[in-house]
Amino acid sequence: MTEPVIITNPARCRDCYRCVRHCDVKAIRVQDGQAQVVPELCIVCGTCIRTCPQKAKDVQSSTPDVQKAIREGRKVIASIAPAAPAYFDFHSFSEMETALKKLGFTAAEETALGAEMVGLAHREYIEQTPVKSPVITSSCPVIVNLIEKYYPDLIPHLAPVVSPMIAHGRRLRQTYGPDAFVVFIGPCIAKKMEIADPSVSGAISAVMTFRGLAQWLEAERIVLSAETGQDLSKTHIDARLFPVEGGLVGTAGLSTDMLGNDFIVSTGLDTCCNILSDIRTGQLNAKLVELMACPGGCVNGPAMADLQGGIYASRQKILAYHRNRPAYGIPHRDSWPDLSRTYSDKHQTVPEFSEDQIQEVLRRVNKYTKDDELNCGACGYSSCREKAIATLRGMAELTMCIPYMRSRAESLRQVVMDVSPNSIIILDDHLSIQDLSPSAELLFGCSLADFKGKHISRLIPLYDDFISVRDTGQPVLGRFRKLTDRLTVEQNIVQVEGQKLLVAIMRDITERELEKQQFRQLRAETLEKTREVVRKQMRVAHEIAHLLGETTAESKMIVTHLAKLLEEEESK
Repeated sequence: MTEPVIITNPARCRDCYRCVRHCDVKAIRVQDGQAQVVPELCIVCGTCIRTCPQKAKDVQSSTPDVQKAIREGRKVIASIAPAAPAYFDFHSFSEMETALKKLGFTAAEETALGAEMVGLAHREYIEQTPVKSPVITSSCPVIVNLIEKYYPDLIPHLAPVVSPMIAHGRRLRQTYGPDAFVVFIGPCIAKKMEIADPSVSGAISAVMTFRGLAQWLEAERIVLSAETGQDLSKTHIDARLFPVEGGLVGTAGLSTDMLGNDFIVSTGLDTCCNILSDIRTGQLNAKLVELMACPGGCVNGPAMADLQGGIYASRQKILAYHRNRPAYGIPHRDSWPDLSRTYSDKHQTVPEFSEDQIQEVLRRVNKYTKDDELNCGACGYSSCREKAIATLRGMAELTMCIPYMRSRAESLRQVVMDVSPNSIIILDDHLSIQDLSPSAELLFGCSLADFKGKHISRLIPLYDDFISVRDTGQPVLGRFRKLTDRLTVEQNIVQVEGQKLLVAIMRDITERELEKQQFRQLRAETLEKTREVVRKQMRVAHEIAHLLGETTAESKMIVTHLAKLLEEEESK
């Protein structure tokens, strides 16, 4: 499997499916709730990186590879994309060159030299070669990926010309030697995939984004500063407009008339796909079609997204840089490197599924009829049927259907509410009743229809526990409350995390409390009777003791008298 250029941070990816919704080619597989880019399907447009609200998508960094090459003492050469003035806001290329040399680069040049050669090569291809019209420019790697993977029948329309990055890379190897470590630095992340294509590999050693370079400069505390003196750039001025709409057509010296029929310029994937579809059906008559995946051109590349200001602010910076730079000639045509390339059909065949298989998936998410298919797009797919096919392909999960999951959650909630023997009350943060379980209606002798939206005091006069839970967030658990003379409950009240709701679960313990009260009363009566019996027994014992004491005294007197008489009788 191809190593992905775009990576996902699993800890940040949280079941939002936003990347799926915005991916024009649906190259994202959702598995176990995690959205992962499928390299074989991805055209590396960077839309998922732009749109992810949790910043869970990022690109593989090449900065460590470049730093390693510098530490090894290699000849490291930078090729700086024409959009750089918009990102770094410099007025002279020598500012950038000086900063890069402080990082350890041997030299730095503008990719605009390669853009100049590519623009003229497109013109030559149109004018000198019998070609299949219209010719599609090949400078945008995203468009090349799109055609190779999704419109392979249009490959014959692609100009067999390398991109400015590859052209400049090959030129730099002519200048600095084949062992040079050439680094392209630009706003496009698709370049990271482009350099691995067998047709153009070997020209560029590594690709860095403007953002990656900015972070490296910041880490080394290097600031681009204005420098006086002559700009040492030797790049022709026209190619510096390459990153804006119509840049290639203008560089090639072709007509930039927006109302003309011979040359068409378009940016943004939606529009580009529409144009490709028109070419496929033979409805487009033009000589050259310049397609750029990013709306507004390379000045709006995915690595430009963190800039303040929009597309046109960046465009103005490019135009200002263009006006203030001297125009130098480019090398003679005979000294140019080889600018040719080839393409290959990289289309991934989508498995076909039977209608029964599709219907089975739809039924599993409670979609039995056409009316059940809402086609809401919340899952990221334009229709329920498309999502069902994606599920069969292993690209989507059943649980991605938001209406189904909501229905399921509500169904489970209703089951709990209906079958729970305990009384359940749901309130909002104003303590207004939102829902009552049937057992709660029975307990309080009321109906939800009469009490929904009413304050809890209408149902429970003593509601201080509800106020406490709402204000403090601390639950009330297992607290006994005598709500009325005839009703005692065990009360549990909790706050629903993340929502302004309270849930009260009450268990009727009136009979149990009545039994306890009766038992306490019986125990008290029994104790009182026991005490009375003990008191009576004590009194009887005392009386008996008194009687026994008198009898004993009398007996003692008689015995004493009898003994005395016997003594007198013996003495006679």
